[in-house]
Amino acid sequence: MDTEQSGEVVEVSASPQQESEIQNEVMSKMESADETETPVAPVTTNGDDEHVNGRSEVEVENGVGKEEAEKVEDNAKMEDGVPQEDPKEEPGSAVSDKEKIVADVGDDRNQPEQEETQVKAEAPVNEAIPEPAISPEPVETQPPKEEEKVIENVEVQKEKVEAEEKKGEAETKKEEDKMAEVAMAAGDKEAKEEVKEKSDTVEAEVAPTAAAAAAVEEEKVKEPEEDPTPAAGSLAFAILEQDKTKNAFTTARTLVVLRGLPGSGKSFLARAIAEAYKDQCSIICADDHNVKPGSADGYKAFDDAIVAKSSGETSPVLIVVDDTNHTHDRLAHLRGIAKQHRLVAVFLEPLTEWRRDTAQLTKKTKRGIEQAKLEAMKKLHVEMSIPLYFGWLLFYTVQDQVRETATKFLKTLEVLESFKKHISDFSGKEEAKEVDLEQYFKAKGTLHCTTKFTDYGKAEGAKEYTDKQVVQDLYGSVSDLSLSALFITPRTVGARVSLSEDQLQLWPADAEKEAESEVPGAGALPLGSRAHVTLGCADGVQPVQTGFDLLQIIMLQKDGQQGEQVDIDPGTLTYYGEGRWYLALKEPISATACFSSIYKPPAPGLVKKEKKKPKCTIL
Repeated sequence: MDTEQSGEVVEVSASPQQESEIQNEVMSKMESADETETPVAPVTTNGDDEHVNGRSEVEVENGVGKEEAEKVEDNAKMEDGVPQEDPKEEPGSAVSDKEKIVADVGDDRNQPEQEETQVKAEAPVNEAIPEPAISPEPVETQPPKEEEKVIENVEVQKEKVEAEEKKGEAETKKEEDKMAEVAMAAGDKEAKEEVKEKSDTVEAEVAPTAAAAAAVEEEKVKEPEEDPTPAAGSLAFAILEQDKTKNAFTTARTLVVLRGLPGSGKSFLARAIAEAYKDQCSIICADDHNVKPGSADGYKAFDDAIVAKSSGETSPVLIVVDDTNHTHDRLAHLRGIAKQHRLVAVFLEPLTEWRRDTAQLTKKTKRGIEQAKLEAMKKLHVEMSIPLYFGWLLFYTVQDQVRETATKFLKTLEVLESFKKHISDFSGKEEAKEVDLEQYFKAKGTLHCTTKFTDYGKAEGAKEYTDKQVVQDLYGSVSDLSLSALFITPRTVGARVSLSEDQLQLWPADAEKEAESEVPGAGALPLGSRAHVTLGCADGVQPVQTGFDLLQIIMLQKDGQQGEQVDIDPGTLTYYGEGRWYLALKEPISATACFSSIYKPPAPGLVKKEKKKPKCTIL
């Protein structure tokens, strides 16, 4: 043994008094480690047991003599074939930590001796050597009997440490439970939840509590209700968003007919309209009169309520009818009530995303309708969603003004000498001296300007026009039509409408071209040339003829025909032959109108009549 080894032996061979002090200090630090339970780095080891200043920790605790400890130490070192340095005992050093000793013995005792010797040789004095990597094929050793005893005792100490750790965990759990009880007693829900998350996270994730399970069962049997808060886009209607439209509906009497499948959001839309118009609006709901979808029962009382609201002297200016209304007959009936009581009719369907999704409607409706029945109702609803035609409907107060202007125009014509010269265009007799134009023409219902005749979806391009975004966006909006001229032919009397750029967005691109079969070359005319309001028709003539008559006059103007002109008070009157008279107004008539749709009952077939002079009818 060289000088360095001899120095280690002398350092280990301490006096009995020093040995006692060392033992006490080691025991004190071990007890301190048990109390703090703070992990530290491992100490120097030879792979089989651990040493504190040259002796086994267990031997120190069990009172093993100094000589025997030195013998065990020397034998272990000589087996390695490499002299080892014992770490100096210093306060706070790694060798004084009992928990590091236990961890190292459990992890390193089966490591190869050669690898462990290299680690010990490279480790500096009084510093902890890092734990060596675990070898995939550990080498078995035959330790001496004393070493087996040391390992056995160390394992006992390890079990003791583990027991202390478990005890600490139990005390911590007990403390957490105590905190939870305190939180519950104090009504502190947040503290309760925090404790529950720490102590019972796994259980909460695996299965719901009894209360949660009961809530789920209650939700299953709960009757579905209509969604009370659809998205904001569900209320994107001109009647709610456009100032001009809202201002017009506060003075003009209007019937708003809601249509749509159960659960689509009609009631929500009705409440939104009522909120926007405050005390000027009244809602009449089918549910309040026990009206069932698809059944005629109960409609009498419901309709009586609508008529009562529409005809009363103190009736509101805006009446909202909340019902499914998914048949043509039903919609035509409501439109008839509106016409009878001089209300403009507007038909609205909710814009909710699920309005035609029967799976969602089954959950949202409060009527408990099965999905199969909703599918049948949906098919009928979609088929009936396209009206007879779209157009601008003049408000009734404006209709009165326009009719009055038309009547004056006819009376002026009757007394004009230039008109009397061509009176045979209307009487059919050269000898006729006069004709009662007010009796000659029949008024044709509500005054309006048709944009697209859709014929309940049967007309070409009907569905495409109905689905256009601009049509949906401007439906129900109010604007002013400019009536720029009045015209008369032996077949019709009407007013020409000069459309604005915004109004032209609703005008079909092929409207003039469709008339080419009646008016050759009409497709080359500017967009909107056919726009008109029919004021009256001769006996047996349909209103569609009014547009053809206007296009013929415009074609003559385009071809440069000057005609016979007469200046009268409203403007310039021109005769274009064959009974065609055209009055260009000095001041166009501004007619407030609502872009809406018309539903009518199926019209009976036209009966052919013999040609004869039509009897005059007042406009």
